[in-house]
Amino acid sequence: MHALSAMQLTGTAGDIQVKNARLGGIFNMGGAAVANYVSILERIK
Repeated sequence: MHALSAMQLTGTAGDIQVKNARLGGIFNMGGAAVANYVSILERIK
């Protein structure tokens, strides 16, 4: 999930590219919904 978000932010996502992507949000829920992680990626340039 992080790799796909990074590809969006660097403009290398090919056919699934979101135009002018500046932020990427990743949510991951693991186990029996007891381990939840959120990451926010931002393009700096």
